[in-house]
Parts: sequence; C-alpha cells; structure tokens
Amino acid sequence: MPTIQISILPDLVPVDQYDDDDDGKNCPLPTRDEELNAKNRKAAVEAANYRDPEEDGVSDESEVCGNCKAYNQTDEILECIGDDSGEVGYCQLYKFLCSDDYTCDDWVKGGPMTSESQQTYRDNL
Repeated sequence: MPTIQISILPDLVPVDQYDDDDDGKNCPLPTRDEELNAKNRKAAVEAANYRDPEEDGVSDESEVCGNCKAYNQTDEILECIGDDSGEVGYCQLYKFLCSDDYTCDDWVKGGPMTSESQQTYRDNL
C-alpha cells in the first residue's frame, strides 16, 4: 500500500511517494522506478542545473551533492538504493538518485542527511 511521508524542507518541495518493495522495505518511488527517476533527474537539470561541476571548469568541491543538506544518505534510503559505495544518494528536493560529486544551483549548506544527523535532530526537538 502506498504511503506518503512529509518532511520539513523549503517551500514547493513535492512530497515523497513511498511504496513497499518485494522485501517489505518502504522506499521512495524513484528508487524503484527508473523512468520516474530519470524524469525527476531531467527536471533537476532543467530547473536547478544539476551537473558535473567539472563541466563548468569548477574544481571547488565545497558545494557538491555529497555535502548538501537535501542529499539523503540515511540507512533506510541506502537500503532502498541498494548501493553501498557512498557515491549515490537521494535528492530530497528533486526526488531522484544523484551523484555525490555533482552539484546544482539549489545546493543547501549543512549536509548530507544521515541516520546519525536525523537522530541528533530528533534528540534536540
């Protein structure tokens, strides 16, 4: 049965749609649906210039997805992605799987989102 999770993020951020997979994991649909993931990635390219920063001739790695606040690498998301390399995460803003060394114009200081950071946040509520 599909479920919806609401998170506190900037205005106009779509709500994640979740669905249970064959193993009973509740995962965002783009982690399971390649076409939806590609559609959302394309939207990030068009709306926020998601890109490899080296294409711009920029070698500054200070504003890449891997340290963006919207870059989700919680244990639950990593299980959904099925990639334990640490090089792929889930963009909470644009709802797609993104590379840790890419960037976009909507980069947010303070990331990535991890299980530990989420627990610290909950502990400080």
